[in-house]
Amino acid sequence: MHASSLPSIYNVLLLTVTILATAIAPAQAQKCGMAFAHQNSRQKSVLHPAAALRFRNCDAREYYDSVYTRETEHFQIFYTLGIGPHATRPEFVDSLAVTLENALTFHTKTMKMRAPQGIDTTSHYQMPVKVGLYPVEVAEIDFLRDPRSVLKADACNGCYGVTYPSPKDYHKSEIIIDNDFKYVPENATATSSIVRDEKTCTYPTSTVEQNSTAYQYSYNKEFAKGIQVTIYHEMFHAVQLQYMDLFNHWTYWIEASAAGNEEVGAPDIDDYFLYISRFFNYGGTAIDAIEYEYGLVILYLYLYNHVDKHFDKEIWELFETKPNAPFKENLKKILEKRGLDGDSLFHDFATSAALSGKNANAVSNARWIHEDQPRWAPATAKRSTFIDGSEGQDKFTPNIPLYSLDFYLGGIPDLDEYKGKATALVFNGEKIGIREIKNTASVDSIIKDAFFADSIMWVFSSFDNPKRIPEMVMDSTLRAFPMPWRGNGSLCFTPLPESKKFIEIRNARGDLVLREPYEKTTHCINEDNVKSSMKPGVYRFRAGSRGKTQKFLVVY
Repeated sequence: MHASSLPSIYNVLLLTVTILATAIAPAQAQKCGMAFAHQNSRQKSVLHPAAALRFRNCDAREYYDSVYTRETEHFQIFYTLGIGPHATRPEFVDSLAVTLENALTFHTKTMKMRAPQGIDTTSHYQMPVKVGLYPVEVAEIDFLRDPRSVLKADACNGCYGVTYPSPKDYHKSEIIIDNDFKYVPENATATSSIVRDEKTCTYPTSTVEQNSTAYQYSYNKEFAKGIQVTIYHEMFHAVQLQYMDLFNHWTYWIEASAAGNEEVGAPDIDDYFLYISRFFNYGGTAIDAIEYEYGLVILYLYLYNHVDKHFDKEIWELFETKPNAPFKENLKKILEKRGLDGDSLFHDFATSAALSGKNANAVSNARWIHEDQPRWAPATAKRSTFIDGSEGQDKFTPNIPLYSLDFYLGGIPDLDEYKGKATALVFNGEKIGIREIKNTASVDSIIKDAFFADSIMWVFSSFDNPKRIPEMVMDSTLRAFPMPWRGNGSLCFTPLPESKKFIEIRNARGDLVLREPYEKTTHCINEDNVKSSMKPGVYRFRAGSRGKTQKFLVVY
């Protein structure tokens, strides 16, 4: 083993040559190396050499000099100093050593998960690892010895670090962390070189600094924080490998739970803020189908804070037993074990998510998903859509798949065929009223009370066994809504009996004004038809031509 305790005197010369200006990097290019590698492993196309390999003209060993090691109680760190693409700073290693032990204590003692197992020989520096220690290499992620083995690609162009499982035994792994939190942009043109034995070895220059997504400081300069966000995340992947072969049984929960552990273990970093804002773009999409799996950290944090701080341990123990089981099935099991109804709990999660950003300050913090919620991006809500496109029609029909949630702003929901749970958030100044929708009468009441409100956001969710809201009607009184009708939007009647085919509307004198056929338990007349048929005043209606009539008021 070629290792030293002190830096040697380098006999190499660093020569930096800039060929062209560096390409501007895309915003928020940071990635988790394991997720990146898995994504690449599923691609069938041939990987073309990236910038990192285009400039390599020497053996990997010629790009660094002495390899140094730092040992802690549970870890062995491998790194180089001085010059070359992989060189780091002693203070970087000092910070890394402390963070590794803190993260291990968090994952194994606080979260009660299993400790990671290390491989015997490191992938990049090819160094033997002491028995009982877990290896961590500090290197330029975009210039690894064997990137196609580790990353399933030639370069990552933005990875903080990567957890690399042994091809022989997935339980054993190592972590490779970027040496300076700068990366080589895709299509890079800036190069550097070192001279060894009169041989010039070129490599691409890492020119783009990794930045905090929440606070915009540079991790290259605030490297201790970059180390925290990387190690808590990547070490949890090494922990997950104790339960399941992640590459052969990939699930979106791998990244969601790693991001959750990253936030709970290192709460001052807040890189997950970016994930939250992107999650809201998937309203009305089944969680199983969400492509941006990091965003599901929001569900992890809800379960951690409102169900059980050790729920994820049980999730991974279930994955160990049935690695192909969907996460949702595991979630149902841990909820049933605690006597919790999945549909109700999932809707509580959806309602709390709708209160993101500044809206969180209008409710008790007991309603928050996580303590940072007031600083999250606001939830994205759809505008209510027209049913038939007629002018003035403001009713909309929510339609979401199982295991999803969605938000609508304004309008009146047609819940005749809707299966799931629903809530209305009534905004009035700095106050927000949270109104549960149990039946069609609930909608009537909300519309009446919200007439003078600033706005309404409707929250819909469907988890596992959704029921039609009209089937849950507790108040079967025939009614018109909104009451009074004030000339804006549709006039609706509900709950209409299936045994009848039309409604009759009569004025105060008893004269027939309209006879309207209906097919659903709720029937609406659009604004233009109401105004052309009914002047302001008191009216009565009933289903069919016989029976008791109900009064309603038209005012405009």
